[in-house]
Amino acid sequence: MDAMNPHTDDRITIRLDGLVMDPATQIRQETSTVTVHQYRDAMRAGVVFPPITVAPVDPQDPDKGFVLIDGWHRVTAVQALGGATIDAVVAVGAKPNEYRWIAAQNNRSHGLRLTSADKREVFKAYVQAGRHRMENRGRRVKSAREMSRDLQGIVSDRSIPGWMLKHFPKVYRAMRAGGLEENPGSDFGRKDRDVIHAGLATTALVQFKAAFTAIRSKEQQHALLVEITRACEDVAKVATGSRELPAVIPEDF
Repeated sequence: MDAMNPHTDDRITIRLDGLVMDPATQIRQETSTVTVHQYRDAMRAGVVFPPITVAPVDPQDPDKGFVLIDGWHRVTAVQALGGATIDAVVAVGAKPNEYRWIAAQNNRSHGLRLTSADKREVFKAYVQAGRHRMENRGRRVKSAREMSRDLQGIVSDRSIPGWMLKHFPKVYRAMRAGGLEENPGSDFGRKDRDVIHAGLATTALVQFKAAFTAIRSKEQQHALLVEITRACEDVAKVATGSRELPAVIPEDF
C-alpha cells in the first residue's frame, strides 16, 4: 500500500439511497450531461463499469451510509436508469480533507480529460490533503519542482508559486521563507460534517417540493407520494426509532 494514500477494500455493493453526494467533494467543476447519457446507454447495453470510490460516513457504523468520492458520472447514469445499487470500493482511513485528492488521482487513470478549471481544483485538493509537505518532515514544504512532479505535470513548477499565492498564501509564505509552514497539522476548510449533510438534505427537500409541484400528472404525483412516504418512514426510524408518521421527536432528542 502507498504510504501516502489510504488503501481500498474489496468491491462491495451499496444502495444509492445510502450514498451522500456532496458537491464539495467533486473534483470537477461540473458533471457532463453528454457523458452521463453515454454511460447510461453503455450500461443499458451491458457494459460493466469500474466501481465508484466511497468513504464511510461513520467507520464504526456502516448503516450510516457512504460519501461519494469518485464516480459522479457513473452514479448519475445509474440513477437515470432507475437503478438502486452500484458497485463500490471503500477508501479505508481516508479523511474528509483527502477525498478530493483521492478523486483527482483516480481521474488521472480514467475519466474525462481535465479542463483548465479542473486542473486548478486538482492543485487545491493536493494542498488541502497535505501532500505539499515532505513525508515525515513536520513543517517542511516541498519545492515547486517536487510538487509539480507529484501532480504529474498538471501544473508546471513555474506556475505553482502564483497558484499557491492566490489560493494558499500562508503556504506560499512558507515556500519563500525556507519551507517551514505554520500549523501544518490543521486541516484546510475543516467543517462540521453534520452541518454539511444537513444542508444537503435541506437543499434536496426544497428541490423535491419544487419539482413535485410542477408535475401535472396525478398518476406520477401519486407514485412519488408513495416513495416519499416510504422515505419519511425510513428517516423517522433513524431519528426516533419509530416508522410512524408524523414523527414525534422526543423533548430530549
